[in-house]
Amino acid sequence: MLEFSTIPSQPLTGKTILVTRPRDQAAEIVKLLEQLGATVELFPTIQIVPPSSWNDCDNAISRIETYDGIILTSQNAVEFFFGRMKGKNSEFRKPLSHKKIYVMGKKTEQSVKKFANHTEPLPVEDPFGNIADSTHFAVVLSKESISGQRFLFPKGNLAGAILPSILREHGAHVDEVVVYETTAPATSDTERISRLIREREIDVLTFFSPSSLTNFLAIIPANELHRSVIAAIGNTTANAIQTAGLQAQIVAEQPTTSGLVAAIVKFYQK
Repeated sequence: MLEFSTIPSQPLTGKTILVTRPRDQAAEIVKLLEQLGATVELFPTIQIVPPSSWNDCDNAISRIETYDGIILTSQNAVEFFFGRMKGKNSEFRKPLSHKKIYVMGKKTEQSVKKFANHTEPLPVEDPFGNIADSTHFAVVLSKESISGQRFLFPKGNLAGAILPSILREHGAHVDEVVVYETTAPATSDTERISRLIREREIDVLTFFSPSSLTNFLAIIPANELHRSVIAAIGNTTANAIQTAGLQAQIVAEQPTTSGLVAAIVKFYQK
């Protein structure tokens, strides 16, 4: 991956980049892009909200002692799940102290540190020291001695079935509970953004999840995007873009915010 220390000052000057992340999660990428000279258009295509019912989660929390481990694959899962635990019991850290907590990604790990003092180290097969996606995560975790183990998997409503399916194939018991929901936000900026795309005044469209793409295409048709440069934070999102009949010309080598920004810079330095 391109190191930021090696790139020239403000290599994205003159470029306008559309960021589709929720406003409360967009500060880091907006700051990085603007420091590199880009103009940023913020157009959130998802919002993260609590689940319609906490019943399943609350039931899992009430029997937290029965689980050998907790699997967390996103910052949202961490914040909503541990936030719910904390709200129900101020001494929520006690039952976590002897639980294995498995996390995907450094950002998720950092979020866990606000609630628990440990996470389980997993071997990585990625040159950047990251677990690339939920499939890779499941494959790596399944190499542990998980047969007969019970896992709690707090997740979003749109999480795929691959991870728990792979773990179950290796003999694990997995309870999935929805702790947040991803929905499309109301926006009054659609016509302006659509016009900017049609007139090619936006240089790069960035997507951070399949759901951000799905909601975007519900607002702006795919046939308006064929002349656009599209950037994906990782392979899962890039595959969703391809399935939609489009192409991600930019895919982050490392599935992080800084990895995506570095990939955009590299694309324009060719």
